[in-house]
Parts: sequence; C-alpha cells; structure tokens
Amino acid sequence: MGVLDWIAMAAYAAAVLAVGRWAAYAPGQSEDHLLAGRNLPTPLVLLSMIATELSAATFVGVPHAAYTGDWSYLQLAFGALAAKLVLAARVIPAYHRAGVVTVYGFLRARFGDRCQRAAAGCFVLGRTLASGARLFIAALAFSAAARVGIEFAIVACALAAGLYTRWGGLRAVVWTDALQAGVFVLGALAALQVLGAQAEGGWGGLYDWAATNGRSQVFHTDPWIALTSGIPLGSAFVAGFFLTLATHSTDHDMVQRLLAARDGRRGGRALWISATINFPMTALFLSIGTALAYHHATTPPSYDISDARQVLPLFALHELPSGLRGLVFSGLFAAGMSSLDSAICAISATWVSDLAPRPAGGADHARMRRVSFVTCVGLTLAALGMAAYQGALVAEGVELPSLVEFALSAMGVLYGGLLGVFAVGFLAPSRGDEWSSLAGLAAGSAIGLGLFLEPLVSGAASLAWGYRIPFAAAVTALIVVARPARRSPTSTPA
Repeated sequence: MGVLDWIAMAAYAAAVLAVGRWAAYAPGQSEDHLLAGRNLPTPLVLLSMIATELSAATFVGVPHAAYTGDWSYLQLAFGALAAKLVLAARVIPAYHRAGVVTVYGFLRARFGDRCQRAAAGCFVLGRTLASGARLFIAALAFSAAARVGIEFAIVACALAAGLYTRWGGLRAVVWTDALQAGVFVLGALAALQVLGAQAEGGWGGLYDWAATNGRSQVFHTDPWIALTSGIPLGSAFVAGFFLTLATHSTDHDMVQRLLAARDGRRGGRALWISATINFPMTALFLSIGTALAYHHATTPPSYDISDARQVLPLFALHELPSGLRGLVFSGLFAAGMSSLDSAICAISATWVSDLAPRPAGGADHARMRRVSFVTCVGLTLAALGMAAYQGALVAEGVELPSLVEFALSAMGVLYGGLLGVFAVGFLAPSRGDEWSSLAGLAAGSAIGLGLFLEPLVSGAASLAWGYRIPFAAAVTALIVVARPARRSPTSTPA
C-alpha cells in the first residue's frame, strides 16, 4: 500500500465519520433515534437499502462466485424481485398502518407479548450470526490490504462502524450508507475498468473466452430443480424468493429504513426499485469475477492466489496503481461498514423496544449508546466465531462453500421460524395462539441451526441452503395453526 492509498482510505474514513457526526442530533424521543422521525425521503431510503443489501459478501463473495464458476448467482435476483413486489404491495404498508417501531410489534398484536419477545430474541441471535459472517468476509479484505491477522481486522472494522452508529442512530446509518453506496460502486467500476483495459484482446477477448468456457452462463435448467444444489433455476428462484421474504419482512435490520419512510407507499416504492437495481449491481460484481478469471488464465500472477476467497483484494493489492488501489479498498470497507452499522442499529432498537423496554416507554440516547456498544462487541465475537467455524471445516476436510453461499446460509439459521410465524399472522389471523407460536418458533429455529451445523457433523449438507428457510417456515406454520387461538389479540393486525 502506497501513500496515496492510505490518503484515499483516510479520506473515506474521515468522510464517513463526519457524515455520521453531522447526522447526529440533540436528544429527543427514542423513536427519533430508532426511526429517524419517520420522515426520511424515498431516495435516501433507497440508497441505504442498496448499500445494506450489497454487503461485503457481495463485494468479495460475488466476484469469488464468478471467478470459480459462472453467473448462476444472478438467478437469485429473479426470486428476490418477485418477493419484493409482494412485500411492497402488502406487508410494508401494513406495518406503517399498524404504527410499529419494530416489526415484532406486529406479533404482539397478533399473538401476545411472549411471542413478540421470543421473535425479537430470534432476530437478535440470527442477525448477530449473519452479520458476524459478513464482518468476517469484510475482514478478509482488510487483512489482505493491511497485512494483519484476521482477528485484528475483525475488531478494527467493528469499532469503526460502531462509533458513528452510537452518535446518531438510524439517521446516521442512512446518511453514511448513502455515501458508502457511492464509494463501493466507484471502487467496483474502477477495478472492472482496469481489468478490461488489461485484458488480452480487450473486452471482445474477454467476452469470447467467457462464452466459450461457459463462464457467463446465467440460467441452469437441466435439471430445473434439485434439493441438494442451489444452482438449478428452480432452486435459485425458491432461494431468492423465500430469503427475501424473510429478510425484508421479519428482519428489522432490513425493514427499519422502510419504516422510517414517510408512509407505507413510499417505503414500498423504495423496496421494489431496489429489486430492479439489484440486477445491474449484481452483474457488475459478477463481471469483476469473470474478468479476474480471464486475467489470471492469460496472465498468471506472480503472487499466491491459492486462497480464491481473496482474489479481488489480492488483485487490488498487487496490480492496481497507487491511489486507485486505495479507492477499491475504500469500496470494500464501505460495503462492510454499510451492513454492519445497520445491524448494530437494528439489534439495539429491538433490544430497547421489544426485549427490555422501559416501564414508561421509550429509551434515552445514553441507553441506546450503551446498548449499541454491547451489540458491537457481540458482533465482533460472532465474526471471530465464524472465522473459527470455517477453520474447523478446513480441519475436518470439509469442502468450504463459496463466501456468498456461506453468508447466505448463516442468514437462514433462524429466518425459517420467524417467517413461519409472520406468515400465519398475516394469512391466517384466526388460527394459532401464543403458546403454539412459541412452539413453532422453537421448532423452526432448531431446524435452521441443525441444518447450518450439519456439514460440520456429517461432512456434507443434505439440503441446499435455499430450501432451509421454506422447510423450517412450513414446519413452524403447521405447528402454529395446529391449535386455534384461545384469546382475543390485543389488537387486529392491519
């Protein structure tokens, strides 16, 4: 790393901290800290949504997927689009009409206080695991750039995101996300431009090589579907659809910014527009992976690329000119920070609103900052655990999943149980009671955790990650509806 690189990265860090500080405001009602006064403009909500969705798993993991395979990852976007259209029309407006602070308030109206707290607890644990996986992936890039251990990289990334989140809550998160979205898109475009300029035969040579070797194939229809693989089109559509249903309706990390929009219609609009933007953004990072594969096939690198997970950070470190290298690594860190800060804010909001609310209601800024600090520590420990988990898989001789598949499978550990309970709440308001909802959550969570750990125990997965959420959700829903409601809910869901 040269002087210009460190200057570029320092300028990025200073800009993020300055924007986060600017977005902070004087202490007021806790809802302002949690939902930014519910008056965020739609374009800002949209940019924040894009920044959070395109995490370090996208910046590092998607090029890795294309580098070692093809463009089949893009199939997930079609399932995600279908799910977002459903959520934008039905679910997000319902949350706004109900006036909930977190999505788990919906479950309180439907099933009672215990279900609300249990679901919030599942979210906190599940989001900690998922964001720990994302932080681990971001730290891989930082480790390559600064030539430090993965443990130090994890701690440094977590502290940076935790600082400005404590200052201004969701408002600071959304404004810094908008800045970071621009930074990591610029970094990705810069890397792709250099790869195209260096390609033997230019863009035409790259295209011909990719087409000849099947490296640009998107759709896999033979077979259409397979329970043990996420590659076939049907499997990918199911995975994208149910994963997005879960993330954007039951995960407060994603939904919080939609609740902060001025109304449900605007929140829904930001959601479905983000689904359309997802296609070119995913294609951008897939292009980088394919271009890297062509570059290394025609010009073998002089440095070690045995760890293909770090193929993009290693290329940036060894082959990009000074200054531009700093921009790309700034983009890598921006991708990591934009998802980590959101998780800190969402977990903190869920804790003070659902798990440990003040008797009189609300939570002051001092309390929110303390909870944010503890959350940051928890995410750091989760990332260290994810690093240890991958190390254990290597020690057992288990083939590692791609980085993006690892991140997605970690997200799905507790989503199935949550999706099953929410689905019953929306679709069958006359069925299920508080205790059956708790039993369903417990069963769905146990199934998700067992399927995630299965490769470590048996050496292979019996069910592809994309089926884990709908399977656990179906079991949960069946348990919840098995017993009719025995009491009237405190209010009727919108």
